[in-house]
Parts: sequence; structure tokens; C-alpha cells
Amino acid sequence: MEERKLILHRGYKGKYPENSFISFEMALKEGKNFETDIRVSKDKVCFMAHDDTIGRILDGAGRVSELLSKEIKSFHYKEDVTQDLCSLKELCTLIEKTKNKNSLVFIHIKKIEDIGPVITEIGKYNLQDRIRVFAVDEIEEDFRRIMKGEYPTFQIGLYLPENSENFNAEKFEQVGFIWVDEITIPWITKEKVELAHSLGKPFYAISPELIPESIFNKDVEKRWKELLEMNVDGICTDLPGRLIKFLKIKE
Repeated sequence: MEERKLILHRGYKGKYPENSFISFEMALKEGKNFETDIRVSKDKVCFMAHDDTIGRILDGAGRVSELLSKEIKSFHYKEDVTQDLCSLKELCTLIEKTKNKNSLVFIHIKKIEDIGPVITEIGKYNLQDRIRVFAVDEIEEDFRRIMKGEYPTFQIGLYLPENSENFNAEKFEQVGFIWVDEITIPWITKEKVELAHSLGKPFYAISPELIPESIFNKDVEKRWKELLEMNVDGICTDLPGRLIKFLKIKE
């Protein structure tokens, strides 16, 4: 099914509060893939949150790393007071008990020092076939080194930003999947996708609307069409309804 190429951004964002328990629950219930982010509290409890502070989404303030887990759990989402910040433990338990086993979950690790607590928590569950982990920007290389050395059974991603030196077969072979964005040039090409596929690695693209300065935001659907024609394995998007409709038309 073409719809398997959809990767929801920050859980089922748009329909539900970003990275919330209900957003994960509904994505899993519908068998949808999703990406989420992780932060670690002062007492080393892992929470699903994009920002290093909680004030944008919750009715509280402070850095996740400077708050105790019980403090974090005392706050609620501004847009839905029935939801508090979801822990990694809660997410893993939810994934484990969900009857629909089709969803892949991509976890974006934000800090090197968070790798240990995150992988330790995930390791308590039999979810290596469902969960993928990756990091980007300045910590990406150290992340891959640590994961390959200390946690070799996990599926990790290779971040391939625009003009990255990571575009080579040796780097592709070292990971489980490729995670790619582009801003000012058509960086995602058929050549890159084919290299990944020749090595048995899935190739996932970031949808243009997730990058405000992307040159492709003038016509997002045109770029989707091009990405799908290149046979990317998934598109991570904030526009799931539009992409699903687009995929059905394409079918």
C-alpha cells in the first residue's frame, strides 16, 4: 500500500497534541508510522518532547533536564488538559500492547548524554523490530559511534543533510536506514535512493513544509510526486491528510 509511505511528524500532530499519548495511541491504532522526539528529566526519566523547555505546549515552565519527572507529570497540554507529557515507558508499553503491529516508530534523540537512559528504557521491551532511533546535526556522528559500539542490535539512522559527506556507500552500509532533508537544492535524488536500496537500506525524506525556508514549499505536492517517483520509502510530514489523499490519487 502506498499509504505505508506516510510518516507522521511528532506523533499524530494536527489531529492531536504533538507527541502526546493520544497522538501515539491513534497512530498505532491506525497502523501509521510516526516520528517523535525525546528529552530526559533531571531524574533520568525519558519523555516524548521536541523542545528542551515545556512552556510552548504545557501549562508550566522550565527545562525538561532541570525538572523532576513528578514535576513534569503535574503539567498538562494547553490544548488538551486530559493529556500530560508522555514518558518513553508509556510509549513502549503502548507499542507492546497494540494489536496492530504495522507501525514503525522513529525516535529522534536530541542529546548525546540521553542515549544511555533512552536505550536502557527501550531495551526493557522486545521492540527492536518496531523502533528506529536517529540523531541529527552536530551530535549525529558521535551518536552513530556510540550506538554501533555499545548498542549494536538497534536500528539506527544516518542523517543526510544537504551537501553532507555522508553520501557514500561505506556510510550507508553502517546503518539501518537513511533520514534526509533538503532546503536550497534538490538534494534528494534518484541516485541516492538507489544507492540506499542497493544496500538494503530504506530511504526516508523530510517533507518540505517541516523546513520553513525550503525552496519546495511553493509546491509541496509537486515535490511529493518527485520523491515518490524516486521510490523513497517514506515521507515525514505535518500534512498527513493531504499526503494520504495524494497517495490514493497516485494509486
